[in-house]
Amino acid sequence: MRRIQPAWFLFLFAPLTAEYVSGSSPYLNPFVLLANLLLYGPGALLIRELKVRWRKGWLAVFILAVAYVVAEEGLMLNTLFDPTKNTAGRLWGVNWVWSAGMLVVHSLVSIIMPILLAEAIYDEKANEAWVKPGTFYVLLTMFSANVLGFGLLLAPSHRPGAVHYLAEAAIIVACLWLANRVPVPRPAAAETKSSHSPVWLYVASLSGMLATMVASFAAPALPIPGVAKVAMMLAVYLGFLGFLHHSGAFDPGLDPLSRFAVACGVISFWVLASPLMALAKGNVGPVVFAVLTAGFLARARKRLRKELPSRKP
Repeated sequence: MRRIQPAWFLFLFAPLTAEYVSGSSPYLNPFVLLANLLLYGPGALLIRELKVRWRKGWLAVFILAVAYVVAEEGLMLNTLFDPTKNTAGRLWGVNWVWSAGMLVVHSLVSIIMPILLAEAIYDEKANEAWVKPGTFYVLLTMFSANVLGFGLLLAPSHRPGAVHYLAEAAIIVACLWLANRVPVPRPAAAETKSSHSPVWLYVASLSGMLATMVASFAAPALPIPGVAKVAMMLAVYLGFLGFLHHSGAFDPGLDPLSRFAVACGVISFWVLASPLMALAKGNVGPVVFAVLTAGFLARARKRLRKELPSRKP
């Protein structure tokens, strides 16, 4: 686990849960694998590097995750605007219910939890930049080329007009501006222990993710207006984030085992749901990746527990 650099770990782990444990991507297609690595890896790394270099907290990560969703699902895959799919709550050419669902899933599974997990595993480097300035721009180039180039090959039809592209660009720029200007969190004087045990944090995170995903899957099917569906999904999502914040999951200086437990709770939802995903997709891919992920997390937890006594003063 520690044999690879933290940047490489985050680069490789970022697409695992969102695409392969969930069954969203065909696991035997090497071209899709490459596209996912060049999308999720740079996306998560760029957001984490901005957080560290701007000396911001998790609020900045949440804001930058919105920009990521617009880039992936809007600019690249066009699912936010496609008039032929996921059109519940469609207004002004935007699939609002789908957009809310993508915000929930990608911000939690593709950005926040991979970063939280990586910083827990590599706790001694959690406050350091993981890539050099030149590498940062290489990652940005890779991400941009993947979004703007490969995306047109994946989803060439039903593209929106210029107004929507300008709106997407404006949202991304606004997210960058806002994330750069959120208050700097008060630095932790020393490593702090959560008031809750890691087991409690794990169960709370898993339960919150379960409630969030049930709301996200159920809301689109309810016989209520689209705006009510979006409000329901976002309310549960923000409630989950608020609960984690109140529990101290995002406190600076939180001990690595507690941070690891929070990240594992979210990831474990998808591990436990993998048999259902395998049935839905008609292949064993999700279960295979879920077993591999569970084994890795168990090994990482064992190592963290072994290292914890040596970190105490």
